[in-house]
Amino acid sequence: MLISEKNRTAIRDRFKELVDPVVVQFYESSLNCASCPEIKMLLQELCGLSDLLTLETYNVYADEAQAKQAGVDKTPVIALTDDSRADYGIRFYGAPSGYEFGTLLEDILMVSSGDSGLRPDTKAALAAMDKAVELSVFVTPT
Repeated sequence: MLISEKNRTAIRDRFKELVDPVVVQFYESSLNCASCPEIKMLLQELCGLSDLLTLETYNVYADEAQAKQAGVDKTPVIALTDDSRADYGIRFYGAPSGYEFGTLLEDILMVSSGDSGLRPDTKAALAAMDKAVELSVFVTPT
């Protein structure tokens, strides 16, 4: 087990806040991805903590069309969608360890509720933008 029993209990409590189903899509590669098996195991454990979570696993080579449709061109990648497969553009590249694991949990809750937590004026300003913006956040383990 990668998630301790204490943490499983805490995560189950947080997942009581889930409203609608969330699909966790994991894109892996059987080539040059030493961390893929461990990330897959972590996601299996995580998705097993709520009936509202589903894990879908794709290989970027065997499932090339799906990966291309999702805009995935490197691995490992975790994408979050709702059960209608609405793409919110949420991607985690690499292992969600440390503080990034908490961010993954928060993002799952946001997708489930359909609420980003942004203020109405922020949402209005973003809606008024006339071209796409890609926001990338980089972290390093400490």
